[in-house]
Amino acid sequence: MAQRPWNARFETILRQGLPGLGKDRAPAVDVPMEAYGLDSMGLISIVSSLESAYCVSLAGQVTVPVRTLTAGDLWGIVSASLQSTWDTSRPSPAGRTTLGQAPWIMA
Repeated sequence: MAQRPWNARFETILRQGLPGLGKDRAPAVDVPMEAYGLDSMGLISIVSSLESAYCVSLAGQVTVPVRTLTAGDLWGIVSASLQSTWDTSRPSPAGRTTLGQAPWIMA
């Protein structure tokens, strides 16, 4: 099993969305989250929680099918979203700058 590269906030969100994980187990980096009970509706819930927690948009950014998506894959997507550069050419309705498009697509 590979070492977990994510922070505690990410793991807490995963724990809330993975019914088969259990309190004493940590999600493995390279095990499909389907093994912990993840389904498409669960993924939507996790993605929504991650967006709120990290103030990013992950819409259109998950390309891996739910049946093979790992926690490591999902952390990579969140990390890429956090690394996005500020796009000053697209102000938000409130006048604030918005983040540029991240390099993943939602499937």
